[in-house]
Amino acid sequence: MKFFERYFPMPFFLIRGLRLRVITPHMLRIRPEERAAQASALAAQAPPKIEPELIPKSSVIQTRLFKPEHVQFKAIDMDIDNIVLAENQVIFVPQSFVLNKYILYYNEAYLRVNIDGIIDPNGDLNSKSFKVIPAWGIGSVYRSNHPEIEEGSTYHGFFPVAPYHVRSIEGVNQSEGTALQRPPNFKGPLEWLRLVRTDRHPEFVADLFEYFKIGITYARLLQDVDSYGAQQLVLSSASSTSAQIIAMCIKELRPDFPIIGLTSPRNLEMVKGFSYFDKVYTYDDIASSDGTCPSLYFDALGNESVSISCFEHFSVIKRWWAYGQGGEESLSKLLKINRRGGLYTNVLDSLAYANNNGISDRDILSQSEALNQKHDLERRWGAGYRTITSPRELYELYTSFLQDTHPSGERVRYVSPLLKRV
Repeated sequence: MKFFERYFPMPFFLIRGLRLRVITPHMLRIRPEERAAQASALAAQAPPKIEPELIPKSSVIQTRLFKPEHVQFKAIDMDIDNIVLAENQVIFVPQSFVLNKYILYYNEAYLRVNIDGIIDPNGDLNSKSFKVIPAWGIGSVYRSNHPEIEEGSTYHGFFPVAPYHVRSIEGVNQSEGTALQRPPNFKGPLEWLRLVRTDRHPEFVADLFEYFKIGITYARLLQDVDSYGAQQLVLSSASSTSAQIIAMCIKELRPDFPIIGLTSPRNLEMVKGFSYFDKVYTYDDIASSDGTCPSLYFDALGNESVSISCFEHFSVIKRWWAYGQGGEESLSKLLKINRRGGLYTNVLDSLAYANNNGISDRDILSQSEALNQKHDLERRWGAGYRTITSPRELYELYTSFLQDTHPSGERVRYVSPLLKRV
């Protein structure tokens, strides 16, 4: 690894992202029409609260760009048996979206690049300001007019949160189990177009594909660079899925490398029960840990106050990362305190490492399945999901995130109301 890339990561973060088309010029600027939409949204008064019983059963929720509390619903035709498919088009029905506040609320970049349309090929569900919410998840192929996409197969990808959607498919690689979707007007990262076939693996593993990819590639990176000379890794938000997968992946490669978990008092005993954390502290008890040991620091959920406490306590932080799931807004402030850090994202760092080292999506899935079996993750993590299927339930979840009333730690999945027909 070159000296400047190692010790001055932020410029290379942008360079790598632009080269891989994981970051695009479109994402780095706001066009005049988007400025106009933003000004219009800020000037408009918030619409009255939508009563759930008034929301059509067959509809799609849309959020207003730059003004998430503005939502609307548009009815769609659920008779997907009679949709005429063009050549190489496929109808996907969502099998599982694991929804969280980051996906449903902090998603302006996703909305801006039009990953969301088409849903109804006979309608226009996206405008310049109102967009259908997208998310990472699993889609089942309900109907296919593509010779290499089998009906009944499932794919992990980035899809609109809607009962169904229509996609043109290209670039199918049967040996790797991948394909590319082509939404209209798309100008964003190519990684968001990739579909990974998952029906040969447990649904639980496929649901967490992006998290496993981060953990596996991050652990290998640290092994390659001998952990930047650090002697331990400190993980905040240790109860989160991303932090736990990172910890278990590092322990697979380097069982003797110490991993310190930071968590809330409510989750303390739970985190202590996982074998891949050597020591666990509450956020308020960071000062009781050894602050002299050269450390790596990974903030898994963008907890700014905890990060600042860690910078004050650990005297030598060789390198730190704020995971791109809520840490973006704090990044510039934290870099002023410690310049050795940067964002860590699944669509940049994980993809770059996998591409440069020949790690395929099939490899990631196979290794994830082995970790699932070794740590009995499906039993420990897979239970307790609350499943929602209707736009009314989706709206209630969305407003609970906006109003910060959603129960902390609750796992919620959206499943298409059409899935039972697949």
